[in-house]
Amino acid sequence: MDGNVFLVIEKVITLFIILFVGIIARKLNIIDLAATKKLSGFLLNVTQPLMIITSFQMVFDSDKLKNGLMILALSAVIHISVAALSFLIYKPLKNSGHRKVFEMATIFSNCAFLGYPVLKVIFGDDLGIFYGAFYTMFFNIFIWTYGVYRITRKDKSENNYDGKKVKFPLRKIFLNSGMIASVIGIIIFMFSIKLPGVLYDSSKLVGDMTFPLSMIIIGSLVSDIKLKDMFLSLKNYYYIFIKLIFFPLFTAFICYILKLPPLLIYMGTVMTAMPSAANVAIFAETYGADSKTAAISVGLSTLISIGTIPAAMYFVVNILKI
Repeated sequence: MDGNVFLVIEKVITLFIILFVGIIARKLNIIDLAATKKLSGFLLNVTQPLMIITSFQMVFDSDKLKNGLMILALSAVIHISVAALSFLIYKPLKNSGHRKVFEMATIFSNCAFLGYPVLKVIFGDDLGIFYGAFYTMFFNIFIWTYGVYRITRKDKSENNYDGKKVKFPLRKIFLNSGMIASVIGIIIFMFSIKLPGVLYDSSKLVGDMTFPLSMIIIGSLVSDIKLKDMFLSLKNYYYIFIKLIFFPLFTAFICYILKLPPLLIYMGTVMTAMPSAANVAIFAETYGADSKTAAISVGLSTLISIGTIPAAMYFVVNILKI
């Protein structure tokens, strides 16, 4: 486990340089919105699953499996706790559309696109993705259950309140590409299945495209947002403080007080320090919520996290002395 803050800063800066490549490509119309959506589908259904599967290509170790299951449990506790606290924190906001988007943006972090590269710095190439896959398993379940419920639920104060119950897309909860890849990876790990050399090498090459591709996609999405909409609204900074400063430090401190193993303290802090998941903007667009506020939340948190991610790591390494 490498807690070198400077290595994390270097990785974050590298990723954000690629993000600006995505912004430039979109501004120059090298890629457009349609291409961005296609690339997102390619990443979610091809490159990321292959990256997850190849990361499980290691000899079975009961300690690693135990760690993975602890991380899965930690992910469940963090997601449910943040959901409950976010409901209370944003309740004072009068605009119900803003309120539920900010809740979603706070609960669901970009734990795969940005989380995996940082985990690779801390835990090593394969082990970082291995642990990250366990964390995102609960993320996938929770975003397709509570996430769908929250973004579609209409408060009684809303004009378009119809009292209808929310239907969960059950197929997508367990049959999404990330969940399937994680299950396949665990089976490979449990039985120490060794993929043929050519198949492993080709799958890993495609999987390694995930990080640069994800940042180009995020850059393309961010490029559509007007700077004044992002930076001139006080409510956005309230959200940023809650999302990128309060919850990462709160998580690290609680894990420290509970004397959890360093592995769980690092995992909890890193994953809560990530900016909002791009899924938040996608869900808002899909389910007719405030998609503009969602896009701003994702874009602004992504840009500001270039400083807050290393700050969260500094807090763990130099203040908590983990």
